[in-house]
Amino acid sequence: MKNLTATLALLLALPVGAVAQTEAPTPGRELAELVYGSIEDNPMGTADMGEFVNFGRDIFVSMDYDESGTIAFGEFTEWDFGFNFIAEDEGQQRAYEAAQRILFSFWDRDASGEISENEYHQSMVSDFSRADTDNDAFLTRDEFLSGYIINVAYRAAIIGQ
Repeated sequence: MKNLTATLALLLALPVGAVAQTEAPTPGRELAELVYGSIEDNPMGTADMGEFVNFGRDIFVSMDYDESGTIAFGEFTEWDFGFNFIAEDEGQQRAYEAAQRILFSFWDRDASGEISENEYHQSMVSDFSRADTDNDAFLTRDEFLSGYIINVAYRAAIIGQ
């Protein structure tokens, strides 16, 4: 557990530029842009905290296969936007799985082995705040792509940084 926490701390401490995506279209970037497009419902092209948290609530419900109100590690790893296929294509499956373990342990705030709805909600709020680098209470596409923890962690795993 110490190694997972230390690895996540290192990952979060990296400057955004160290793992920022290039503008070149890649399957991971295109997928992340699709995800962002499903979050924001704003003509200005930004997502506010409410949209982000509501999106997270929908994801939580779809991850909770057994409808227990918590997400077990198996549920967490089985649910995916498609990044697992990209990691497999890039030969980075083990690194991707390590990123999943780190994210799960980060969101499992009480280390119970399950992510409760409250823990997930707290994580969504924290993740939004961390990604909102200009602190304007909106996430732009670029902030989402370069700062949302899922994108940062999976990109680092897939491209080997």
